[in-house]
Amino acid sequence: MALAEKWGGKIERIWAPYWLLIVGGFLVVASTGLKWVEFPFSRNLKGVQLPLFQHIGLLPHLSIFSFGVLAIGVLLVGIILSRFSVAFLAAAAAILLTIFALVPAHLAFEQPGLLSRLTEEDQTMPIVNAFSKNFLPQNYGASEIVPKRLQLYSGWGRFVGAWSFLRLGWTCFGIGALLVGLYALSRLRGARLSVALVLFGLPFAALVIVLAPAMIGQYYFTKASLAKAEGRSLDAIAAFRSSMRWDGWHAQDIDLYATIGDLQRSAGVEPNSRERSISQALTLEKAAQFEQAVFELEGVAQKDDIMALTARREAARAHTSLGLALYQAGGIGSAVTNWQAALAEDPTQVYALTYLARGYFMIGSYEASIKAVDQLVPIVRDHNQLLANAYSIGADSYAKLGRDAEARNYYNLSLAADPLENYWALTGLVGE
Repeated sequence: MALAEKWGGKIERIWAPYWLLIVGGFLVVASTGLKWVEFPFSRNLKGVQLPLFQHIGLLPHLSIFSFGVLAIGVLLVGIILSRFSVAFLAAAAAILLTIFALVPAHLAFEQPGLLSRLTEEDQTMPIVNAFSKNFLPQNYGASEIVPKRLQLYSGWGRFVGAWSFLRLGWTCFGIGALLVGLYALSRLRGARLSVALVLFGLPFAALVIVLAPAMIGQYYFTKASLAKAEGRSLDAIAAFRSSMRWDGWHAQDIDLYATIGDLQRSAGVEPNSRERSISQALTLEKAAQFEQAVFELEGVAQKDDIMALTARREAARAHTSLGLALYQAGGIGSAVTNWQAALAEDPTQVYALTYLARGYFMIGSYEASIKAVDQLVPIVRDHNQLLANAYSIGADSYAKLGRDAEARNYYNLSLAADPLENYWALTGLVGE
């Protein structure tokens, strides 16, 4: 009893003055292993997997130059140097709050390709669900996903869009950073006001710096839209191109290239421009003439620039849509060819793997179906029904090959991933 009272007293003496730092530091460190960014289709991102400079690729992995690793390093340095002055800990807290504020800005403005991928997966998930409902054996375990209504043509809209994909890890990190900052302020003997200004002013200043190019791009975009509405096509084209130079999001916007093409046509200039080809391609897509649209887009994609990259991504989307139309019409072999082309054009459109795995199965290419499933599984591991359906497709393929042990294993993995009303895997296991 005396020993317990002794240790209880020691813990109380440590906890009472340092609880803000202890709780805040714990939240900062723990948050880096939690989910920061939620992908509608692919793997989610933890704090230690959200890179500062590079693209995440198809599968996220630990990155030394990531927001989470940087945050842990800053916190440790601040705690160590606080032995000499608590101002160092206050500076560390200011940097942590800056990191917290910059994450949505990083997604919205520094990596437009990542935000494009997030929003595209969000818009595509209802189509994937419709394909599953119409063409796959029934698994009733997951509810339908309704896509977000994102306004991505304004800087603020993109910031809100990026914020909507952030999850618990990012929130815990911000709370932890704030608690560390409040602890540092409580330990200061003087100049609290100036330190508080730095603590909250630094994140604001960093946001302004990151937002500035996007806001300038937005200015030119608004100016161009006004000129277009007034019929000043050449002025609108020049302003749209200025918005692209300032803001990478606009430079990767296929609709904006098509708009420039339409303006060139109305002004009677640049008859053979690549923008006009893009405009024609999007018109063909709307008319469900996907093959002609792909032809136009692949002509644009011959050069090595940002317009070509944007055209290749749109060509991949057209291939995917054409594959779905062909599959529904019974042209499964041609659908498989188009989904293969989509992944070759743009590997980030990984949802095409779901269609491709089933397409291979339907044409009797069971080994290829299993290979596609094995590619898909690590990508969708965070999404139960997608993972369950992938395993079930693989199990069906193994069963067709007479490899019953592997088939049972994959059906069991499907049930483990999504056990609620997963009749596909259940009927496979009982042999119906």
